[in-house]
Amino acid sequence: MKTVYGCLLATVMFLATCRAGATASIRVTERQNVGQSLAQQQRADGAILYTSTRVDPYFANIAAIGAIRGGVDLIDVKRWMQWYVAHSTDPNPWRIPGAITDYDVTADGALRTSGEADSVDSYAATFISLAATAWHVGDAPLRTYVAGIRGDIERIASAMDAVSDNDGLTWALPNYPLKYLMDNSEVYRGLIDLATLRAQAFGDLAGAVRASSQALRVQAAIRTRYWDAKRGLFALALDDAGAKVWPKTGDFMEDGTSQLFPILHGVIEPASPQAQIAYQRFSEAFPNWPVLDKPDEFPWASVAFVALQMNDFSRARTFATTAQKRYAPEFAYPWFCAETGWYVRVLLGLDAPQTIADL
Repeated sequence: MKTVYGCLLATVMFLATCRAGATASIRVTERQNVGQSLAQQQRADGAILYTSTRVDPYFANIAAIGAIRGGVDLIDVKRWMQWYVAHSTDPNPWRIPGAITDYDVTADGALRTSGEADSVDSYAATFISLAATAWHVGDAPLRTYVAGIRGDIERIASAMDAVSDNDGLTWALPNYPLKYLMDNSEVYRGLIDLATLRAQAFGDLAGAVRASSQALRVQAAIRTRYWDAKRGLFALALDDAGAKVWPKTGDFMEDGTSQLFPILHGVIEPASPQAQIAYQRFSEAFPNWPVLDKPDEFPWASVAFVALQMNDFSRARTFATTAQKRYAPEFAYPWFCAETGWYVRVLLGLDAPQTIADL
């Protein structure tokens, strides 16, 4: 009986290993396929398209972070970073050094500034996070490039300071006085990453301490000023009088996803009561998000990554399966570059859970 049992156990373990290997192989192929669609969105000049007629640097930064993390050839990250650095010196409507606008693709294929951007703070913060990701897990030439552009990184980081209020929180734009939860969650991550770059890539320990101190102020404000325990909600934003702007109720997907950004960017721990409440309430409000049955048209792959952070592999797997069925192989709009950035990390996290904590 022991021999028979041992053979059966060995067979089960072998089949399980084969299935796991097959699943991993399938997901690598999925990452490669979606990576091909992203590669087609990178222009010869390095710019990454949001749509065929628009370059949105914020979305492109997220795509590039995913490209580095994804473990497959997606885009040339260095060329994107070079493009961003070069265009962050262009004139902008706010006259803020290091700030950057969106760009339109003209009829002859040239790029022209749109004269606008969704924010100053998040664009800068996500570029700093991209630079830190490149430093941590990029190849040797990319790490060398990051180490050599300290002046540009500091100039871009200073754009966050330019829209910071006395409490350390950032306005989306100088002429748009709202301190968004989403933006400040990204700013927190950007400041943590700036501290890492200063300490490890640039040998500036004093600067690292300053960035860490700024990050802690932002984190404390999000945990206390934005959170309302009675409502079980984070405020969507704070206005210029310090009043809280609350998420709309009902079918407002973006307001709902805003509640997950403190988890997504490490402001709160997944095991914290705030995170547990926020994720539970989101899942109750949008129960069918994993099968893409929800109010808006966008996939929101970042939500699937939050699911992984919350150890909810079931919903994340369902999302990945549904996304493949709906969007592969073209991954056409409303899928766009930032969706790919998060999606490849979801696929990687399903295969290698240890990568989930690597923000």
